[in-house]
Amino acid sequence: MPANLTPQYLDAEKKFRSAKTNEEKLSCLHEMLATMPKHKGTEKLQADIKTRISKLKKAFGKKSGVKRSTWYHVDKQGAGQAVVFGAPNVGKSALVKALTNAPTEVASYPFTTLQPIAGMLEFEDVQIQLIDTPPITEDSEPWVFHIIRSGDLVVWVIDLADDAVLETVEKIQNLLLAARLSVRPANEIQYKKTIVVGTKYDEPGAETRLALVKELLKDFEVLPISVENFTNLERLKQMIFQSLDIIRVYTKKPGQPADLKDPVIIKVGATVLDAAYYLHKDFAKTLNYARLWDGNDYKGQRVERHHVLKDRDVIEFHIDLK
Repeated sequence: MPANLTPQYLDAEKKFRSAKTNEEKLSCLHEMLATMPKHKGTEKLQADIKTRISKLKKAFGKKSGVKRSTWYHVDKQGAGQAVVFGAPNVGKSALVKALTNAPTEVASYPFTTLQPIAGMLEFEDVQIQLIDTPPITEDSEPWVFHIIRSGDLVVWVIDLADDAVLETVEKIQNLLLAARLSVRPANEIQYKKTIVVGTKYDEPGAETRLALVKELLKDFEVLPISVENFTNLERLKQMIFQSLDIIRVYTKKPGQPADLKDPVIIKVGATVLDAAYYLHKDFAKTLNYARLWDGNDYKGQRVERHHVLKDRDVIEFHIDLK
C-alpha cells in the first residue's frame, strides 16, 4: 500500500535532514509523526520514527551522575498551535487563562508554570491551540525550546511593568539564539513567526516602557494588553488567527444550504483540489469541478480544480462517477 505522505510531512522531513542539533531533530521527528497518514502503508515508517524519537530522548540529560530529565511534547490540535513564552513572571499564564480558560496556575511570583499546559482559543468559528510554557531562563530544560520550536506560531510576552524590560528582552533573544531559534529570519537557525505582546498595560509607567520596547523591536508590532481590563484581547485573537496563514472554507451539497458550522481549515493559497484532499484523498481523485460562492464575484459559478480559495469561500464539489 502506498504511503501517500502529506506535503506537511515532506516539509518536516526536509527540516529533519538539515537539522543541526538533537533538539531540532527531535522536534522534526514529532512533526513528521503528527503529519503522517495513519494506515497500513505507513506502519513501518511510524515504527521507525518512534524508535528514533526514543533514542533521541535518551540522549538528553546523559551527564555523569545526573538523572535524565522529563521530556514534554504537546500534540497539535485545532486549526493551529500557538506557543506562549517569555521571561519569568511576565503574565503568560494569566494571558493563556484569559484566552482559553485553561487550568493554568496564576500567581504574582515566578516559576508557577513547570510544564506545558494546553488550552483552546476560540476565534469566531475556529479553535486554536494555545500552549503555556515555563519561563525562559539560563536553566531552561531542552524540551522548553522544543515546545517553542514545534509550534506553528509563537507569542512572545513582555512585561511592561518591568523596569529592566530592555535588558530582559535582550536576554530572551540571546537565550533563543543559543537554542538555535530566532524571532527573525536567519541563516542556519530556525525562524519562528512571532507575535509580540506587552502585558500589564494597566500598570503605572507601562506607556513609557512600551515606547522603549517598540524602539528596540522596530520590526515588530508590539501589542499592549491588559488581562485585568481586557485591553486588546480580541485584537490578539485576530492577530493569532491571521498569523497562522490559514483560511476557512465551507462546503455544501447540491441543492442544500452550506454547512457554516464546521469549516475546512487549509493554508492560504490552497486550491479547490487541496480542500477536496483535506476531506478525503479518494474524493480528491474523483473531483471533476466545483461551484463557488464568495459573497462578491462568484455566486455559484463553476471553478476548476486549481482555483485558489479565499477565507470564507463556500464550495460545492462535483465528482466524476465514471
